[in-house]
Amino acid sequence: MPVRVHVDPDLCIGSAECVRILPEAFRLVKARGVSVATDAAPDAGPQRLDEAVRSCPTGAISVSRSTPGDPDDRH
Repeated sequence: MPVRVHVDPDLCIGSAECVRILPEAFRLVKARGVSVATDAAPDAGPQRLDEAVRSCPTGAISVSRSTPGDPDDRH
């Protein structure tokens, strides 16, 4: 099942809680003051991704999971 991880740069305040929880899946871009998902983010376990989503103080992280053929599956 394809997983997409996105950090909304307009909502992110750079608290880096996601980086603390999943340093392999997120990194802080200090010049912009925001976190971004890395290429490894989709491979992080669903429980750990959900923990990162819950830890974000502004709700900037979204994770979508879709199966092939779903309307949200836009490869």
